[in-house]
Amino acid sequence: MQFFLRFFFVAIIVFTVSCEQSVKNNSISTYNSDLLQLRDNVINYYLNQVSDDSSVEKLLLNFNNDGSWSTIDYTNKIKGGWPVKDHLKYVQTLTINYKNKSSKYYLDKNVSNKIHKGLNYWLDNDFLSTNWHDQHIGVPELLLPTLFLLEDELNQQQLDKALVLLNRAKIKMSGQNKVWLSTNVMLRSLLVRNPDSVAIASKSIQEELRISKGVGVKPDWSYHEHGAQLQFGNYGLSYLEDMIKCYMFVSNTPFQFEDANIQFLRDIVLKGQQWILWNNTYDISASGRQLFKNEQLKKASRLKACIQKLRELDKENEQAYDAALDSKIVSGNKHFWKSDFHVHRRKDFYFSVKMSSTRVVGTECVNQENVQGYYMGDGLSLLSTNGKEYENVVPFWDWKKLPGTTIVQDKDPLPIIKFSDFETKSVFVGGVSNDENGIAVMDYNRDGLKAKKSWFMFDDIIYCLGSGISSTSEQSVTTSINQSFLKGRVLLGKGDQLLTNARNKKGITLDWVLHDSIGYLFPNEGRKFLSTNILTGSWNNVAKRYRPVILTEHIFKLWVDHGARPNNKDYSYLLVPNATQEKMLDLNKNKPFKIVNNKTLQSVESIDGKISGAVFYSKGTSKIKGGISVNKPCVIMLTEKSDIVDFAICDPTHKLSEITVKIQGHYNLKNSKFKNGKTEFTVYLPQKEKAGKTIQLKLNKN
Repeated sequence: MQFFLRFFFVAIIVFTVSCEQSVKNNSISTYNSDLLQLRDNVINYYLNQVSDDSSVEKLLLNFNNDGSWSTIDYTNKIKGGWPVKDHLKYVQTLTINYKNKSSKYYLDKNVSNKIHKGLNYWLDNDFLSTNWHDQHIGVPELLLPTLFLLEDELNQQQLDKALVLLNRAKIKMSGQNKVWLSTNVMLRSLLVRNPDSVAIASKSIQEELRISKGVGVKPDWSYHEHGAQLQFGNYGLSYLEDMIKCYMFVSNTPFQFEDANIQFLRDIVLKGQQWILWNNTYDISASGRQLFKNEQLKKASRLKACIQKLRELDKENEQAYDAALDSKIVSGNKHFWKSDFHVHRRKDFYFSVKMSSTRVVGTECVNQENVQGYYMGDGLSLLSTNGKEYENVVPFWDWKKLPGTTIVQDKDPLPIIKFSDFETKSVFVGGVSNDENGIAVMDYNRDGLKAKKSWFMFDDIIYCLGSGISSTSEQSVTTSINQSFLKGRVLLGKGDQLLTNARNKKGITLDWVLHDSIGYLFPNEGRKFLSTNILTGSWNNVAKRYRPVILTEHIFKLWVDHGARPNNKDYSYLLVPNATQEKMLDLNKNKPFKIVNNKTLQSVESIDGKISGAVFYSKGTSKIKGGISVNKPCVIMLTEKSDIVDFAICDPTHKLSEITVKIQGHYNLKNSKFKNGKTEFTVYLPQKEKAGKTIQLKLNKN
């Protein structure tokens, strides 16, 4: 009996393993009922990816008799963007059109012959890159659609060779890497008719549809990969695409997603991804290391395709998806407290601030991508009114003058760092938001340079303040205001004087600058520098996948120079989107705001008192709203309404449990005290994964 049981279990194991290694009968009829619908879903999904026939014509034109393409260098071993994989993309494109009735190449025998030659060329050579991702994720992902679509034409030798490549994918890791690998395993298991393995892989994919404490989707609906690093446009966008794809794969099968998962995908889009899509452009700051040519447009197109698919799957929320697709309808302010990232937008402009801290990794260089991006997480501030200001601008950027950053202007080459090498001593980093307006702050402390930087995003003006700027470097320290393509004339204003079509200026004092419908207002004196030169650049300086071709462009650069070895220097400037000459003259003359900018306090208050905010770097008192005190460092924002004051507060350190506030005036608030003309109350702050999140209170006027 024991011998029989042992034999039985060994037989089961051998059978299971053999199913994963080979398909002895690739007839469609051998799929059982649990797998047949899944296979149909997969086939239909890929048939919907049909390319226009002109693309197929080009592929056929460059096809060699041995099954290769003349346009591909098969000896290339580059780690990032391995071009040899294009071979499998081309085979897949031919196969989809060959199997799609809408294509003129439908069941074309000549195309079939070339598909098989192309497939065999890869299977016989088993091309390998130096990047693990290609072998375990990229190659199986590109190969599987061809195998399914061409299944009834494949011979046993082709299937056996293909399975050697497919078996390199194993379920492991976490986040999007796990999703990629699990999807490959699920489809491979379907191909070999193994429902148990399909179920395991499907469950593994769905395990990542959750708020994660590690890499993955965060409680603020941002996305992390490679540690605590914002990866909206890299891993995060792939995650969204693949989750939607897998959702469609397993629909109406025993392996389908739970009902709650469609809501999770909806929240990823509406509470996360849609915030960084504006005017058909994807924010550079949120793209991770993928600063490639036309990448902002490509990522925007990919995100919009995801939204379209979700709109079809989640019909009850069509209007919300329509608003996301329009992008200019989404208006407001959002701070992603888990990612040190802040967005402020209206229908006619978009602004973002990318920061970093001891908690959040600011950037990375992997696969020789983003090789100049050492300071990408150091307060990069991008303002757009037309979506074109930064489109393909990165080859021409001075990477030590990134917009919004305060950086030592030494002559040393920028360090190339992996995410694990990124280091900053900045702790007080975060932001407050009431969904309409917000404040971001970064008590900057990196590589010996210190600066207290804040951005007050109130309605249609962004107030940028810096104080306590100190460094022992013998090189000059600058704060860059903007760096974008030069478009049209540049206007400079000083008192009643107006300089039109201004060019390069060094160390000038002025009140305001106007360029490409964006105004820059300077409340205080200070040396401003302006450059409008023709600059050379190369995509090879950004990502080594590109050839070192030299390009030229006119670039607008505006910055403040704090000099060498600065000690407690400061700056203040206002960003005014959709500005005109008349608007800049009026703002400069009337100045509808009051600013305080020192090492312990930064605050902005409108003259009418309707909106105000303060960054307390230590306990203290601000004069906003007639006087407000806090007993611990924090950021607060107040908005005056008819019978209430909307009060918002956050702890940028993510370490505090409570803060006591005293505000001038009598307000009704639970557990508050009124004494000597002031209302005192204690705010209990979010903890653990929600630490750093904004707390909002309604202060009812008495």
